[in-house]
Amino acid sequence: MLALFRYGVLAPLAEEREYASGERVRLLAEIAQREHYLPGHGPWRIASRTILGWLSRWRGGGIEALRPCRRRDRGTSRVLTPEVLERAIALRKEQRRRKTRMLIDILEREGTIAGLAFSRATLDRHLRRLGASRRQLGVLATARTIRMEFASFGDLWVGDYHHGPLVRRPGGGTTTAKLGAFIDHTTRHVVADRYYLSEELVTLRDTLLRAFLAWGVPKVAYVDQGAVYRADQLAYSLLRVGTHLVHSRPYYSEGRGVIERWWQLAGDFEAEVNARGELLTIHELNLLWEAYRAERYTNQVHSALGRTPAEAVAGVVRKPLDPAVARELFLVGEKRRVHRKDGCVRVLGRPFLCESSLRGQWVDVRFDPADLSSVLILREGERLQRALPQPANAPPETVPMEERIEASVDYLSLIRRDYDTKLLEHVRPLAYADLTVEPSFDVERFLAVAFDLGGLAPGPTERRQLADFWKSFGPLPEDLVRIAMEHAVRMHGRGRHAHVYLHALRTLVLAHWKGRAKKEEER
Repeated sequence: MLALFRYGVLAPLAEEREYASGERVRLLAEIAQREHYLPGHGPWRIASRTILGWLSRWRGGGIEALRPCRRRDRGTSRVLTPEVLERAIALRKEQRRRKTRMLIDILEREGTIAGLAFSRATLDRHLRRLGASRRQLGVLATARTIRMEFASFGDLWVGDYHHGPLVRRPGGGTTTAKLGAFIDHTTRHVVADRYYLSEELVTLRDTLLRAFLAWGVPKVAYVDQGAVYRADQLAYSLLRVGTHLVHSRPYYSEGRGVIERWWQLAGDFEAEVNARGELLTIHELNLLWEAYRAERYTNQVHSALGRTPAEAVAGVVRKPLDPAVARELFLVGEKRRVHRKDGCVRVLGRPFLCESSLRGQWVDVRFDPADLSSVLILREGERLQRALPQPANAPPETVPMEERIEASVDYLSLIRRDYDTKLLEHVRPLAYADLTVEPSFDVERFLAVAFDLGGLAPGPTERRQLADFWKSFGPLPEDLVRIAMEHAVRMHGRGRHAHVYLHALRTLVLAHWKGRAKKEEER
């Protein structure tokens, strides 16, 4: 077809006749200025030198000479060395779910392709030629979805649970981790997600509170028919803040393509977790997932948006839910009788001390199963007190780790390392500066700053956790504490548990110490 198109362009010049003076040049200029329609490409202007080249080839070999020339090195790579291709194939076969972009990311992070410039399509082509494409390895599938459009952030949040890898239980044994998530349909931004040890109302409340405290409440929460989403208490609690709970039809994925497609990312991550050759705790799994999701999804261009979810959500004005409202939004209510002898009510096996005047009486207890630092005591709708727990039980025993075969690359550690590096880039001026510790910034001022910036409830548990941190890492510069708290609030919102903010503080403090040590060595 291309040979016929080229002949059609040069045909007026190919006639065997004599031209008047300047007529051939004029005819060539007219052909070059004219738009020629090439099927599959559209209008196309062709330079005079190109037309003359085609004419010369036609005269030398006829119509066959106008066919596209094949490269002599067709089928071989001019950029990618056999060693790079061999490594890429090994990484793909080691974990067949790995996408080509992920392979390039691993090769870059481990230094295999340092200085090489090539496109994803180039590597895809060579992997396909060598029989190592994902389709050839039989891992691609087709999902049934339809396209839905919404105007603004918060018009529709899609939620679901996904069963992940095996993790170690705190008290011994193993269980399957469950990833609970909510995604904003308009921006494709993940407003909240986390791995849990169970799929129940307790963990669902935690996911929603993370989203509400960071972003505000949506107009509609769209979920499936799972038992955890059909609890009457959930629908009632959401209506209290103006969110309508909608369930999808059974066995249909219509309207749920946003999160169904996102689960493929989780599947790729979990394949890397299984390749590490060790069982993680739920905390370790969430640390790796936080970095992986940010690097491989939030900051990657989304095909449906034409930009990254982080860019799509950058202009959204956050309207976080009041922490005081959020704290009591999803509390579980149960009726208990205060014990006559010890004056306690028992919640999930733990005793909580009540006022002595309530001994022997029936009371209403409201509590958060995920946070038993205190419970509310009510009687006939009147709030009486916040009861505190008695001494906790002994710490759980540790579980020996199971032996497994190690993979050739710890991709998730590379992701976490680069993620922490980017996090520290935002605070490099403070992290590596010679900051002065002011004597006046003591533990009490540290507690005040943490409570104020983090929106923490000044309870005994939070005070103890923050005070223990100060004993281990203090004294600290006030600027360092403030910027770490502000970063944690931007990432997770206000009113979360104290350990959320202490993790950001610990990361920045350790970086500050390393930066100072490095400067002293250079001197």
